[in-house]
Amino acid sequence: MQNLVVMGAGNLAHALVQGWQRIPNPRWTVWVLARSASYLEKGWRPWPAPITTDPAILREAHLVVLAVKPKDVEAACATLREQAPPDVPVLSMVAGLSLQRLRQALPESPLVRAMPNICSAVGEGITAVSFDRHRAPDPAEIRRLLETLGDVVEVDEALIDPITALSGSGPAYAYVLLEALIEAGIRLGIDPELARRLSVQTLRGAAQLAHAEPQLTPPQLIRLIASPGGTTEAALGRLEAEGVKTALCDAIFQARSQAARLGQAQQA
Repeated sequence: MQNLVVMGAGNLAHALVQGWQRIPNPRWTVWVLARSASYLEKGWRPWPAPITTDPAILREAHLVVLAVKPKDVEAACATLREQAPPDVPVLSMVAGLSLQRLRQALPESPLVRAMPNICSAVGEGITAVSFDRHRAPDPAEIRRLLETLGDVVEVDEALIDPITALSGSGPAYAYVLLEALIEAGIRLGIDPELARRLSVQTLRGAAQLAHAEPQLTPPQLIRLIASPGGTTEAALGRLEAEGVKTALCDAIFQARSQAARLGQAQQA
């Protein structure tokens, strides 16, 4: 067994560890290195993964997953330099942190950059991954590890920030829609618990149908539901009048801009 150390105890780290604990990998023992006991406030207890605040755990790491907040990158890299083997592979999941910037901080480590999402907790995530051109871990090994969390796509690093905005943040956009569906159901007189059940399953089923029928475009899928003069057409007309699709696209571009700003801040 080899030691996989997740640096960070926030929501993304929590989702990753949940996903890896859901289907244990016989090759890896997952550890979590937290900066302080504040991780207890994020629902990590009770939890099967070993959690420590002692950075000495890095001395025995065979792979480090960097899942800290962007503002904590400098301190995390300093800890890695002090405690970890100089050539330990590092899988960075920090928004906006380029491989070039990470290479400057960790010159001897094999590096890979990835962007998963929180759906990794239930094995339904999607992770975009980009390997360092100069020195990277075994791509097959990294893919096998990430595939336990869901789908994996290898991309040019230039796409990581846009993907962060689209699928990294994407579950939050879906939850805004979920919240709206539930609220509307309640206002229509449906019991809150039933409104939630109806809404969750509707979104789940819609996603599964789109996945099962990749040849159908979104407009074609919509036409399967919306009849001329019917209820769905009336609802879609209101969404179009309110500019909902345009607003969502603009929001994703805003997220992409924020990822770029985070990267610039880390280079300053």
